Amino acid sequence: MRILITPQPRSCDGPGIFLSRAAAELKGRGYSWTARPFHYLGVSVPPWDYAIVMGCPRLLEKILQDGKPFVVTMGKPESEQEQQAVGGQYTTAHQQQKELMADTIARSERVVFISNYVRDIWREYFISQGLCFPKKDSIRVIYHGLDTNHFRPAETPPADISKHPFIIGMAGSIRDEYRLRTLFRTSSLLEFEHQLLIVGSMTKPCKEFFAEMMQDENLASKTTYQPWINPTKLVGWYRQIHCLFHPVDYEGCSIVISEALACGVPVVVPAHGAPKEYMLPQGGVTVETEQFCYNDEFCRRMAKGINKVRENWPYFSTGARQSAVENLSIEKTMNSYLDFMGLPKYIR
Repeated sequence: MRILITPQPRSCDGPGIFLSRAAAELKGRGYSWTARPFHYLGVSVPPWDYAIVMGCPRLLEKILQDGKPFVVTMGKPESEQEQQAVGGQYTTAHQQQKELMADTIARSERVVFISNYVRDIWREYFISQGLCFPKKDSIRVIYHGLDTNHFRPAETPPADISKHPFIIGMAGSIRDEYRLRTLFRTSSLLEFEHQLLIVGSMTKPCKEFFAEMMQDENLASKTTYQPWINPTKLVGWYRQIHCLFHPVDYEGCSIVISEALACGVPVVVPAHGAPKEYMLPQGGVTVETEQFCYNDEFCRRMAKGINKVRENWPYFSTGARQSAVENLSIEKTMNSYLDFMGLPKYIR
């Protein structure tokens, strides 16, 4: 049984990371797989029996022509309100991509949505456009899973917060200035000793904003920035922090949050988007705020969330790990995929 995976699994960006984890899990179950990236249009594909498709690859037309079974995994589209909130601009290209994604959903016999949040966005869009949303038995919500045996807490917990600074982390591709701005503003509201540990790429505007903020000697003295960490060493980074600060309130299914939870790191997030679906109440704090509004009130509430985690850290750390084991293991994710696809869990 050979499964085609498209686009190609890789170690960067959310879809690529998840597909690489799915491919490894399938291999361990006795499946073989092949892959082609988005841009390989017209190139012959080695024989395959079933396809796992993510997004709208150009290879989709060939897959449809082959008439073989496949499942499409779909994330959320960009929205005009979201773009405005983060200082971007909703363009014709965004709208065209949304229409292409909707067309892919409509033409697919089986569709996986990466969260209930994403599924509901698409349902509302289909209704608003007078389109027929897929029937219940042809769709399923499956979260991106990860290897919870690899991403796991250290045997020795982080430094005792009663004797050492509380370490707040931020991770991922930092494309929008508000993520840094809210982190630094929230930090200024905390009344206990803490350190900020940031890892991930930054866009040029974010780098410029970061450099400007680091002119403040007090802020600079407690902030460490690591532009990139080898994926194999990510676990070590998560194990250094006590709490993950993630102010994104439109997340479809966050790789960063799942990794933190699996490592026993409590998360503080806005109560919008998907994280609250798979994060148990004791896995961190979801902060009630107005979506797409990153003002001082937002920062005050996020600061209260961090303080709550600090005061009850062992409880939240245990809950974070439990959240990942119960909802985000790659084993359970692939069990659900294979069941939806009508394939056996193992073929050895």
